[in-house]
Amino acid sequence: MNSTEKLNVLVIVRPAREAGAEMLLVQAAARLNPARFRVICGLLTPDEDNLIPPAIPTLNFNLPQLHGLAWLKFFLRLCWVLLQHKIQIIHVNSYIPGNYARLAAILTRVPIIIDHWHGFTRFTLKRKMICRALGRFTDLSLAVSWGVAAHLVQQCQLDPDKIRVVPNAVDYARFQGGRSRELVRQELGLPLKTPVVGLVARLEHWGKGHKELFEALALIKEQHPAQALIVGGGRRQGEMAQLAKNLGLSQVVHFLGERPDIPNLLKAMDVFVLPSHSEGISLALLEAMAAGLPVIVSEVGGLPEVVRHEENGLLIPVGDAAALAQSLTRVFEDPAWAKSLGDNARQDIQAHYSLDRLGREINEVYEELVERRFGGGGQGA
Repeated sequence: MNSTEKLNVLVIVRPAREAGAEMLLVQAAARLNPARFRVICGLLTPDEDNLIPPAIPTLNFNLPQLHGLAWLKFFLRLCWVLLQHKIQIIHVNSYIPGNYARLAAILTRVPIIIDHWHGFTRFTLKRKMICRALGRFTDLSLAVSWGVAAHLVQQCQLDPDKIRVVPNAVDYARFQGGRSRELVRQELGLPLKTPVVGLVARLEHWGKGHKELFEALALIKEQHPAQALIVGGGRRQGEMAQLAKNLGLSQVVHFLGERPDIPNLLKAMDVFVLPSHSEGISLALLEAMAAGLPVIVSEVGGLPEVVRHEENGLLIPVGDAAALAQSLTRVFEDPAWAKSLGDNARQDIQAHYSLDRLGREINEVYEELVERRFGGGGQGA
């Protein structure tokens, strides 16, 4: 073993703009020390939007349909890839492809296996057993918050010594400067003086708190009429639009669908809300804070690890539309205080949630695992 030899790393991702956790792993991989690590991105689907940095080689597994036969093909091809490229570190997100990837890595004796947990997965008995079994062979599980880490220990009995908390990060520079608030509002057809509330999340279920937001807006619409920007696509949009209509909000709630211009849309907002029922550490929240917005979030999961009540945002109980309405009222009625919350939020993101910080921590994690497994060296390139 030679400490100067590079180690071959494979990260498994699905490249898509809406797949924030996946793309964050790519950002971390791009910041690995090139003198120590040779990175390959294994793509579950084609990179149609050119999201993978050109400097990182890619392998496309082409999984357009996620069914049993497709996963079998993925598993068999991945076993070959791991052997062909002499992969020494594999890093996966812990969803179904992550489980197949870890199993392939175990069978092909990849020396270092890392998985990455971004939220509070609902574990059935079967999933608990799979997680526990694969966890015995996984060198380290990364969790985006202490709450997620505790969830893994409680639900799957993972070894706490094999879990590391590495918070999410955002590209802070993307949310500085850019178009003016007035110009973005004009493009969206929004009034310049009316308060605008934003929520950025997939519309796949009600767990992100859309119902609570609409109910809160209905409670204050006479005293504090506001517009709402709902950013994100998903199968529940029709149901959510119907709820907004039933509450008399159809003229003020705007469903924008999937958008690539989130930094500009944040410019149009006065406050960002995320009244989630369950959450790790939301990238959408970190982005809103990087943009200097006051934020109102549920006191759940990893959100209180980021938002300190009345210092850099506001915390509310889960599922409490009245509390959300009260918090919105406070923000609308005291713009100077709301601005101070946003300024503190921006400073916190710059100091603690940067991509450079994430890159440093991932490098440290890899080096520790290499030292533990190889005594500091590689197995040859």
